[in-house]
Amino acid sequence: MKRITKLFLALAIVASPFTLTSCDDDYWGENDYYNNSLVNEAVHNYLAKYPNGSSYYTAYNWFYFYYPEATTSEFYDFMNAVGSNSYYNWNYNYRQDQNEQLSRLAQEAQTLTGEWAGDMTNEYTDDNTGERKRSSFHANMKFFQYRSSANSLQGNGVEIDTDARGNTQTLDFSWKVLDNGSIEIKYSKSTTIFILDANSVNDSFHLGYDESKGYDTFFGVARSTNTTDVLRFDLARQRPANAKAENALTRASSTASFGSAKENDYEKTTAGAVNGLRKR
Repeated sequence: MKRITKLFLALAIVASPFTLTSCDDDYWGENDYYNNSLVNEAVHNYLAKYPNGSSYYTAYNWFYFYYPEATTSEFYDFMNAVGSNSYYNWNYNYRQDQNEQLSRLAQEAQTLTGEWAGDMTNEYTDDNTGERKRSSFHANMKFFQYRSSANSLQGNGVEIDTDARGNTQTLDFSWKVLDNGSIEIKYSKSTTIFILDANSVNDSFHLGYDESKGYDTFFGVARSTNTTDVLRFDLARQRPANAKAENALTRASSTASFGSAKENDYEKTTAGAVNGLRKR
């Protein structure tokens, strides 16, 4: 199997009551209208791995684990190719019953997974003066899911911050989607914990498709539970290095959105902040 760069970890395998009927070489040869080389390769490699078939979610997870740069249409073509001999119509099942197959929390975790970049401001209390200060910088955050997580609602990540002078800091963190849809981020070295409240009236977040921009955005407020720090952020999904499609900046569907924030007021709430980095 061609070695594929593993940019994101896919959803953990979810038990499913049905299995597909394996597809042999004759079937694939008869359906050569799948001319896309990525789909062709994926079908070949999948059948080599699962000659006797698998569950819907096993196929789903396998495909996005090895082909994270694939477009939505390529995913549908792949699932049609390996599942159209099945008793169940996978394409219909995926499109019509997605809300039943994937819990909203799992969808949120999947949407969060990936690379985000943009502006961030850290508000904190100065240790020497006791004054509240704010420092702004450019942040690049990569979220990865744990393969071993039963519900794929948690993972780890890395954040690289850069100030206007080119100074950088790299921060490792872990994350998880909580039962109420909020997101917890814990920085590994400092053990500082931030909560992104999904249901807050004034300090929530938005994660998902942004209709006004045409791609996924991630903005809002994160408040620390064990320090006085408050993070405000305005991020956009980044295109994978090996992505071919224009919609690589959109992982969520056009109807998928998480958090209760309705307006991105980052510029207004961070006006006057000083550019620089704060260790956390």
